Amino acid sequence: MSELDDAARALGITLDAAAFEAWCGARPRAHLEDLVLVWACLAGQRRAIAHFETAYLTRVSRALGTLRASESFVEEVVGWLRVELFAREGGALLGTWSGRGDLSTWLKAIAVHEGLKRLKRARREVLHEAPERIPVPAVELVALQGAHRAEFSRALREAFAALELAERNLLRQHFLDGLTIDQLGALLGVHRSTASRRVNAARDALSAGVRRRLMRELSLGPSAVDELITLSNLDQSLSGLLRASRQK
Repeated sequence: MSELDDAARALGITLDAAAFEAWCGARPRAHLEDLVLVWACLAGQRRAIAHFETAYLTRVSRALGTLRASESFVEEVVGWLRVELFAREGGALLGTWSGRGDLSTWLKAIAVHEGLKRLKRARREVLHEAPERIPVPAVELVALQGAHRAEFSRALREAFAALELAERNLLRQHFLDGLTIDQLGALLGVHRSTASRRVNAARDALSAGVRRRLMRELSLGPSAVDELITLSNLDQSLSGLLRASRQK
């Protein structure tokens, strides 16, 4: 077992040899360190997940960058992959890795395939104006009847871009990928109440950012601006957007 212990020690992972062997089963051991890492990630070990994030999802981001897509597009696909790997309905995708090939190559192949599908789907869509790349409510759902659609679009785009990366990921995972608060809590390793507070804080930060920009740019009072940016249909709008994005 020394080789197994060495792999766990190199990763700083707490190893339960019996549990690892039961999970590993007939998987080949050519990539033993990756197997140990995957097992620890699926077991919820935070140090393992942090290592996976920095060592592997960073490589995925670089691979997606070869598609010459925007930074926000890369973030969106990586966010989708993160959800699939750890919180996919029906079982974590990470648990399906066979151990036969290189883990990094497997992850990049999945992400690039998804990225290409999304780019092809976007090219097939007939748009009357530049597409919004922000995975929050489609602008027309909240400002179509207003007189300041362009201003609202710009404010929403800028406010979303100004959020912290963690906040953008939370909004995508909850409103675009459809993760429940319980699933987010499991993914983040926190209590559901903490996950809920983080989502609400990210949404509030987005709303406040839009409000500040519109107040600065438009000659409207606070109540008129609040009417313009109304987010009362946020959940309903995002549910519709999610359904539309999943249709093929």
